[in-house]
Amino acid sequence: MARQPVFAGSFYPASKQLCERMLESFKPKPEPEACAVVSPHAGWVYSGRTAMRAVERLKGKGTVVVVSPNHTGIGEAVSVSKQDWVTPLGEIKCDAEAAQKIVDEGFAFDEAAHGQEHSIEVQLPFIQKLFPEARLVAVTMADQSLEIAGKLGEALAKLDVAVIASSDFTHYEPAKQAKQKDDAVLAALEGLDVKEFYDALKENECSACGYGPIAAAATFAKKRGAKKARVIDYSNSGQRTRDESSVVDYYAIEFI
Repeated sequence: MARQPVFAGSFYPASKQLCERMLESFKPKPEPEACAVVSPHAGWVYSGRTAMRAVERLKGKGTVVVVSPNHTGIGEAVSVSKQDWVTPLGEIKCDAEAAQKIVDEGFAFDEAAHGQEHSIEVQLPFIQKLFPEARLVAVTMADQSLEIAGKLGEALAKLDVAVIASSDFTHYEPAKQAKQKDDAVLAALEGLDVKEFYDALKENECSACGYGPIAAAATFAKKRGAKKARVIDYSNSGQRTRDESSVVDYYAIEFI
């Protein structure tokens, strides 16, 4: 013989309908998926956890555009790749049609710019793990001016894609000072005003390397209806090295 409820009606509702309604109310509200994120690009032992927190927030789009700073100085002002890319997890196919549409907006194909650029490649296994069917467009920016970032963001907004802006933040400063600078810059970015963001970069002497990709992603996101940028994770290299006298800051940021 089954045990009958004793505490229904006191500790919890007596009716099935009320039980189900109350249980449903306890469930966390689903977070809105992000149309774009900022993800760090250091070695995974330093920034991998933060990168995963960023990329997992993306909408599961069929195509992901990864926009990076050009650390080598090789190639065009904005260089688009039309190659497929390989990582230890296998091959990720290029969305050739999307890549061509970006180039048609006044940019250029240039594979040389990508040959020794790390800041796109390190993002790809996260995409492959989380979105196995996704295709890729890789874009690297040598010209990170406000004008070019805005132009690229507007071009991306015409496509059915998700965007990853690949960037680390302040480099090689004491941890407390670095975070103060970066938090001030990110406060300026919160409302998706890229001019305010650029002004804050200058005012705070922030050495974020991918400010152009971040601005392009913010422009894209605003065009897509996003209202704000939100920090979802923070770490720094000193947490790994146990030396916070000179760190690089890493943020996961979503545009929602």
